[in-house]
Amino acid sequence: MEDQYGRKIDYMRVSVTDRCNLRCIYCMPPEGIRSIPHDRILTYDEIARVCRIGTGLGISKIRLTGGEPLVRKGLTGLVEMVRKIPGIEKVSLTTNGILLSGNINELVSNGLDGVNISLDTLDPVCYRELTRGGELERALGGLEAALSFPRLSVKINCVPLAAAGEEAWIGLAALAEERDVEVGCR
Repeated sequence: MEDQYGRKIDYMRVSVTDRCNLRCIYCMPPEGIRSIPHDRILTYDEIARVCRIGTGLGISKIRLTGGEPLVRKGLTGLVEMVRKIPGIEKVSLTTNGILLSGNINELVSNGLDGVNISLDTLDPVCYRELTRGGELERALGGLEAALSFPRLSVKINCVPLAAAGEEAWIGLAALAEERDVEVGCR
């Protein structure tokens, strides 16, 4: 499959839930959003079917996203379902990292190839303010858990916000160098 500019498209993002355990200032209003009822979102079998159809169009890489994908029960099973689809070469996950340490073993054993962790600052107070209540230590615990798997591709996604200050970017750059992890800004 190609886009209008002739670029090959082999990658598909699949949102598995609209729910999230954080309320990041750049992502949603303080009061949150009205969640879609469970019976109105795709089942894991339906998601796997969409991914199978995608492989027929040249898709070989799937990124599971949300909201926060790890708040949806059974996500590790979806990773396994998608990874077993003939033609799928890579399954990755975008997460805020809060629930990652408790799920990483099963995710990796079910075939997860990569994880992108959203992390905008290393300052606990600023992190709590940006996420409206998130605990930086839990996100960093998720990062450390992911880095404990050498074959797992690990990347940090960051939104450079003026509210976080220049120190936040310097801290993330130092973390990237120290832990040999890529940091991408959106």
